[in-house]
Amino acid sequence: MDKNIDLVHDMVLRQEDQPRTHSTVREILWKTAIPKLSVVRIIQKDLHLKCFKKLRTQQLTEAKCTARKLILKKFFQFTADVIFCTDKFTVASAVK
Repeated sequence: MDKNIDLVHDMVLRQEDQPRTHSTVREILWKTAIPKLSVVRIIQKDLHLKCFKKLRTQQLTEAKCTARKLILKKFFQFTADVIFCTDKFTVASAVK
């Protein structure tokens, strides 16, 4: 078991002196015979790391940044300790 932990450790954390040389979970599965759940468990519980994938996002324009700052200023005008937001609401219909 310690052998597997050391093997996964070396494959996940190789990038200290060589950037972009670490292995993904899928690459570790191909290079070793360790099951996927065991690799993920070793990474999370034994090495105390989190697996994540970088995603590209849109960049904010100056106009959107300004709009978001104004919204934040409106929220911080209130002296409430907690702001609760929900997407569920009721719209009253007109009575005929």
